Amino acid sequence: MRWRKQIVPVIFGMILCLVTGCSLSSKKEKSTVLQEETTAEIIPSDTLCLLFAGDLLIHTALYPSAWSEGGDSSYRFSLPFRDVKTYISSADVSIANLEVPLGGKPYSGYPMFSSPSEIADAVKETGFDILLLANNHAVDRGRRGLGRTLDYLDRLGLEHTGAFRDSVERSKQYPLVIDRNNIRVALLNYTYGTNGIPVSKPAVINLIDTLQMREDIRKAREQKADYIIACLHWGYEYQRKEHAEQREVAHFLAEEGVDLIVGGHPHVVQPYKEITRKTGEVVPVIYSLGNFISNQQWRYADGGIVFDVTLIKKEDASLAASFAYEPVWVNRFQTEDKAAYRLIPVNRFYHDPGKYDLDAERRYRMEEFYLDTRRLLPDLPYSGFYNYP
Repeated sequence: MRWRKQIVPVIFGMILCLVTGCSLSSKKEKSTVLQEETTAEIIPSDTLCLLFAGDLLIHTALYPSAWSEGGDSSYRFSLPFRDVKTYISSADVSIANLEVPLGGKPYSGYPMFSSPSEIADAVKETGFDILLLANNHAVDRGRRGLGRTLDYLDRLGLEHTGAFRDSVERSKQYPLVIDRNNIRVALLNYTYGTNGIPVSKPAVINLIDTLQMREDIRKAREQKADYIIACLHWGYEYQRKEHAEQREVAHFLAEEGVDLIVGGHPHVVQPYKEITRKTGEVVPVIYSLGNFISNQQWRYADGGIVFDVTLIKKEDASLAASFAYEPVWVNRFQTEDKAAYRLIPVNRFYHDPGKYDLDAERRYRMEEFYLDTRRLLPDLPYSGFYNYP
């Protein structure tokens, strides 16, 4: 694909959009602060702040950039996440989709992934708390690879959902309930399939099945969830609009009682919509978050968004929810001897452009991604990523 070799000037209107958008931030503490353009108020302690990032798609091209020579030669994937760490770790709970199994050597990329386990160490170090595992690459290395993934995440203390060693484990651990700050959230996770690879028993991968999803939603209510979030791996790859099957599943989940739907798999950002239940309640849907990290360097696939959810329990025990997002672009650049990767929170770049060394082509591509994303999500405010050091 050809890129223009000159920088498109930053439009003043885009800058104004940055500073007038809603700014929302939080710390992993009982008291949080809601920052807006002209006001600052203390949020009640019964507040839960969640961040959802897109696909962690670890292509083999990322391996050399993470390899560290020396006495303890190993992979260190922390560098790409350096500029998002403070933000990701600031939430009460941060969640991402692990698109690759930690299946051991020989490591491999597309179409049958097996990633070095050290990616999970970097993910935890960045501040993620929960990984979604129900996706089309979950069993690329079979039941053994899935078991190895679950074992490693358990040793790290990283929670996970969507894939299980057997039905007994699923029954005990699903839905995954987040219980913090006097708010209980049930987290559901399903995929459209596993690329035609059979799931060897007794392993279980959650598939999009209306009968099973209805039962899981019922169980979430029995567990006294205040809020139910369904994370779906669905849709057509690289399509920037949701299709009819996604809308059908979303409407089903909304009518069954899911309060928020967060999607992934297309590797590009898809729209934010709102579904009105027959009861009149509104259910938000973000159809796809796009890529969080990958080697897909073409237009639309070279970034994604972090979706910011803030829940506040009111005096009558009902919940108020607000939503925001931050665009994050994957900067792939060449060092002296290898390619390197660095996630750039775009709003933060505009507040401190000197922090990043972008040539004209890469800056143009980042701004193109930013404008494409903003046009696709005109009704969502920014979450205030640029407020973080």
